[in-house]
Order: sequence, then structure tokens, then C-alpha cells
Amino acid sequence: MLKNFYILFLLMLFPVVLSGNDAAVGKKVKASVKTWRIADAFATVDSIPVDTLHLNFQNDNHIDRYSISNAFRGNLGSPIQPKIYFDRPEQDEFIFADAYYPYMRRVESATFYNTTTPFSSLYYLSGGTNYYEDEQIRFLFSANANKKLNIGTTLDYIYARGEYANLAAKRFAGSLFGTYDGKKYKATAFFSANNHSHYENGGIQDTSYINGSIQYPSYNIPVNINGYANFKHNQAFYNHQYSIGIERAIRINPDSVTIEYVPVTIFAHTVRLDDMRKRYYEQSVEKDFYANTYLPHTETNDTASLLKLSNRVSVSMAEEFNKWLKFGLTAYLENDYLRYGYLIDSVLTHRNQSNTRVGGVLSKNQGDLLRYNITGELTFLGPKAGDMMLDGNLSSYFNLFKQKINLIAHGYVKRQNPSDFLNFYHSNHFRWQRNFAAMYKTRLGGTFAIPTLGFDFNLSVDNLTDMVYFDKDALPQQYNGNIQVVAANLKQDFRVGSFALENNVVYQLSSNQAVLPLPEIALYHNLYYHGLWFKVLSMQIGADVRYHTAYYAPSYMPATGQFFVQDKMKIGNYPVMNVYINAHLKRTRFFIQYYHLNQLFMQGDYYSMPYYPINPATLKMGLTWNFYD
Repeated sequence: MLKNFYILFLLMLFPVVLSGNDAAVGKKVKASVKTWRIADAFATVDSIPVDTLHLNFQNDNHIDRYSISNAFRGNLGSPIQPKIYFDRPEQDEFIFADAYYPYMRRVESATFYNTTTPFSSLYYLSGGTNYYEDEQIRFLFSANANKKLNIGTTLDYIYARGEYANLAAKRFAGSLFGTYDGKKYKATAFFSANNHSHYENGGIQDTSYINGSIQYPSYNIPVNINGYANFKHNQAFYNHQYSIGIERAIRINPDSVTIEYVPVTIFAHTVRLDDMRKRYYEQSVEKDFYANTYLPHTETNDTASLLKLSNRVSVSMAEEFNKWLKFGLTAYLENDYLRYGYLIDSVLTHRNQSNTRVGGVLSKNQGDLLRYNITGELTFLGPKAGDMMLDGNLSSYFNLFKQKINLIAHGYVKRQNPSDFLNFYHSNHFRWQRNFAAMYKTRLGGTFAIPTLGFDFNLSVDNLTDMVYFDKDALPQQYNGNIQVVAANLKQDFRVGSFALENNVVYQLSSNQAVLPLPEIALYHNLYYHGLWFKVLSMQIGADVRYHTAYYAPSYMPATGQFFVQDKMKIGNYPVMNVYINAHLKRTRFFIQYYHLNQLFMQGDYYSMPYYPINPATLKMGLTWNFYD
């Protein structure tokens, strides 16, 4: 750890010589780098700010930025599930991907760039006790060949040894991306490779090791199994579109006119390939931990895969064309080819499937007074025929009493056939064959926000019909009835001079805790001082805490990578407190954090999920260094 601190100190000093003053640096970044993400499969641009924020850099990791409360195994690289219901992503057709969602380099979370000068960024994170520390290195490079063409690459490596036995995780992810922004032809390309490996220990054997009479170092606490899991996800995405439009004269002032190209009709094609594979391995079969062992082998070697190729063609009427009826209209046709890989009595078997759907979008994405997006979709060919979706959102941005007000309403109705892996799966320890009915989900929600006052309130309601879940035996079951989930999410920040208190309170209710257990209350509070020292050094010094009420939280099944319900162990009612120092100097951000500080003076069961404790008190540190010339 001292070695890492020394390296961090040297890297921190280097940029002082290479950089100008802090204000000039910030202005230069904003002027030379533009960033955005794509909002949908049509590659609609959703602008985002350049990642140069001074505050809360200590939370810039895969776990803390995913949700304010998460179930995970303790170390970076762990399979993870948010405890906040509305933070959970939609279940993937390849159900084994869900636990790795925040770690994957995917087009949905990719950032695209347009730069006047080459831009690159280097990130380093380290934390934990000697020989058991978590480490992460990220690298980004992006540059424009000309005003229209940008290309870039990212690399992301995690090696987390884990404070507990048999929990080490290793992950490598890389991506190539590019955009072309021509007058009539535009294109967005993204390619990524993700390889995530980790050991499985099945949790600790005895809970008294955490808060009881037995006091052991974390790495000496006995665990249940010695397994190994690997998940791979390779992705390719390419969207290109060609527009037919008109030239229109725009008067800038009484003496000046400019010619503007206005698209009228846009023809687009999107192709996307996802190749996902999951493997679970035991060198010697763990018969005591699992209720069943079906194969007579001396080792366990389970595998499953899904190859999905999607093609979408669309025709759109551009919103900019009509001055009086400002809306966009899109019609599309999409086909998915899926190739499933199963094990049947140790024999790898493949099955092919094809589904075709038709859809339309009515949208208005320009202007502040009213924006909307309404999407309808129906699958009419293939085994998933009958699946449908009607999704809509409405937003308005206006000023009231000199305050900017944001109002957002959203909702959808969906009918979905369950994943084929929920209906059929064979492995050494788990087998099931089901014929589940289609699931229905209805969601309504809204957000009222006043950004200048640090206020954001969201209220959401879900109704789930015929939900498929994993029961106490970690097997998929279907609940024949309705489950309602209601959640209120309040964010309110208070600032007095150089001091600030950030608050995030979530109140959520599940009408059936036995099927869909959720903590009733989850909290995040962050108290800090923020000031500019010596006119160049931005300093943030503070403490934060995370907490949720006790409940029968889902546990984690190593052999399948699924979270399943249980009623033997409650977790919660235990805060996790951290103290930290964040600094922003020229092109460099760095932090030092003491994680889980309260473990040094507070008794309690510090579990993230049943039988999986979080890491004990430890020191973390991180650095990011940006280059833009």
C-alpha cells in the first residue's frame, strides 16, 4: 500500500509542471472536447458533460456509481444487484449476464467524442490491505481525423484479490469506437470485448466470524466452496443513416443570410451482434454445498451461450423539416437471430431461433416547453410472437420564480415471454424444464426537479403480473398473480458557503416480500467542505454514509450466477461510513478514502447479502489524469 501511495504522489506532482491555471484548463477542455451517448437503437444523440467534475471522485467505481445500495460479495469485480428496485436493468435474454451488467463495455453506456485536439485519460484505483487489494486501470484515447470523423479506444483492467478466501476477480474490457458526422451520411460504430473471471466461495461458513466470539482475520475465515466462473461478452454495433433534405436560407441578421441543410427523410440501418458465454467450473465436485449433483464426473464444467444478431431498418420523417407541426415520425422493422448453447447430459447442444417485430416512434426532441417520445412495438413472427411494448415519456423545462423547473413523466406497458434459459437449463447441480406463461409489466412514474436548488423527486409504480423469480431452492418459479412496487426517490442538496450536505433517500414498498424482497428505506448522505486552495487546487474533504433497513435479502447462487429469495437471514440496519479527501489539480484528479471506517469502533453484521460480508475497514486511493493536446 505504501508503494501505491508513493506512485500516486509522484503522478500527482507531475501535471503541475505541464499545466496552466485551473480555470484555463477547464475552459480548454470544454472548448476542445464534446461528448455524448446514444439514447436508442437509432443512435439518437444524448449530450453529456465532459467527465472533469471536481466532486465525489471517490465514488467513481463500478459499485458505488451503480446505485446507492447494492448486493455484492465485498470486492470490486463481484457479481452485483442493486437493492433499489428501479435501478435494476431489464432482465437480459441471456440471464447469466445480469449480475455483470455494470462492468460490461456496451454501446448503451459508451461515450462518444468530437475533439479539436487528441484527448486521452488515464485512471488508476487501488484499495485494500497488503496482498488483498483491489486495483483498476482505465485508459481512453479519442481523436478527430477531420471535422467529421472521430475514432477512439478504451482499455479497462480490474484485478481484485478480495479480503476473503476464494473471491479474487479479474476483468479485462476493451473497445474501439468511431463516428462520422457528414452532411447527409452519418455513422456510429462500436466494438467491445469483455472477459470477466472470478472465484466463487459460496459465502462464509459461520456468521459468528463477523460479529461474534470468534475473531479471525478476513482472509482466514472458512468459506463454503472453491469454484470458478467466467463470463464473456463481445459486442459489435454499427448504425448508419442517409438523409434526403432541402437547402433553406436562414437570416442571421438584416444584412446576412446563411444556407442551412434541413433533412426531410432519413433512411437508417442498424446491425448489432452480441456474443455471450458463461462457464462455471469446480476442480472437484462440491457435493456438500449443493442439494443435487446430476453428473458422475470428478469435476464440474457447466457452460451456456447466446449469440444474438439484430438487424433494424427504419424510415424517419425529420422533426426539423416542418415549422408548424414539429414532430418526428419513424417506422421500423427488426429481426433477431438467436443461437442458444445448452448442455444436455454433458453434450453441448445448439438451438436456433428467429423473431421479427415492427414498430413506430412519434417524437419531439427539440425545444424546452414540451418534448415527448412514444414508441410502440409488436413481435409478429417467431417463438416470441405476441410480445409487445408501448413506451412513452413526456418532459418540460421552464422557469418559475427565477428557478428552472424540470417535469418528466414516463411509463410503459410490456408483454414479454420469459427467457429460454428460464424455461430450460441443464448443469451439474441445477436442472429445470418449465413452460412459463408470458409476463406483463406496467410502469408509471414522474420526476419533479429544481436543479439550481439541488432538488429532485421521483415517484414510480410498477405492476408485475406472472413474474418469474428464483425461489428458496434457487430454481425459477412463476408467481401467478400481481405484485406492486412503489418507490419514492428524493435527492436534496444543501449548501452553505464552502460546506455542502448531499442527501438521497429512497422509500420503496413491495406488495410481496416473499417473492420480491426490498429494503423499505435506503439512505445516502455526504457531508463535505469544498474550496479552492492556492488558486489552483480544488479540495473536497468529507464523510459519507450508506444505510438500508433490515430485510430478508436475496442470496447469490454461484453455480448459476442468480440472486434467489431466502428467509433464514436478515441483513441491514448497519451503516457503512467513509471519510475521504478529493483534490483536483490542473489536469489531475485524485482521492484518498478510508472505507468502512465505523468497523473500527462499531459492532454489527456488515453483510452486503446473506453470508457475504463487505470488506473490513481499509484505505483506498485513486487518480485520473487527462491529456488534451
